[in-house]
Amino acid sequence: METSLRPLGTVMQLLEQLGHKVSYAYDDLVFVNDNDFLLQFSNTAAALSLFFNKSCSKQSVDQLEQSIIPTADNMGLSIVTKGTYSMTGQDDENLRIEFFSN
Repeated sequence: METSLRPLGTVMQLLEQLGHKVSYAYDDLVFVNDNDFLLQFSNTAAALSLFFNKSCSKQSVDQLEQSIIPTADNMGLSIVTKGTYSMTGQDDENLRIEFFSN
């Protein structure tokens, strides 16, 4: 299966416009500075999945969804909330990320 080019620059602009900053981009994942959420690119260039950290408050989740999804639409991106994630450090200095569906 072929993957389209990922519009990381557009995603970075979106996040900066909303007061966030990309702290790290790895493969199909975009980590955000506060770790309340992360974005995952799909095989379709302009489509992303939104995952919230399990420790993120319901109020923060609601506020972010209400701002990021319509702003992304205006920029030609499609963001869909897919679930939550947890991230833990490992002894070998790697991170373990577990995703949970809604």
